[in-house]
Amino acid sequence: MDKNITITQKYLERGHTQMEVDSVHSLIERKLKNIEIFLPSQYATLTKQARKKPSPYRVIQPDHTFFKDYGIKEYQVYDSIRPGRTSGDDCVVDLRVLKYNPDGTIQYKKHFNDDLTLLPRRPRNIITLANCVPLLFSSRVPILESKYLHLQQLKNVIPVDCHQFYDNLPFKKK
Repeated sequence: MDKNITITQKYLERGHTQMEVDSVHSLIERKLKNIEIFLPSQYATLTKQARKKPSPYRVIQPDHTFFKDYGIKEYQVYDSIRPGRTSGDDCVVDLRVLKYNPDGTIQYKKHFNDDLTLLPRRPRNIITLANCVPLLFSSRVPILESKYLHLQQLKNVIPVDCHQFYDNLPFKKK
């Protein structure tokens, strides 16, 4: 809403699992074939290299500060995206398309060939979301100590210049 962008979200139907994004995934998978990956950042680099024309893919590498806690009710424009209200009415699993409009309204389709219908729910009046929603994580999410120790053992087969990444992983005891 803050950026005045319309987002259309499509859900797959059984038996119709091909989507436009499949070609993107296919290009990336071909680029990754027979490549050794030792660091998460290498995925970003190879993803950018997967396409040259018309331009390389734009890759955003999120860290813990990227994720916001939209589970807090005060920051939710809608309490539900279910089109129905009572038993037997349409449910979220019946939806195939959701269209989020810049004015805060949501439209939906139960079938791809249907016309968009306004979600029969009233949005809450929220002035801005992006700048005031609290972070979901205050620091990097720690892995279990056992996983950390297993990753340390794998350093025998990982190039030395990658060891620092594994040494700096936050971990917690059970």
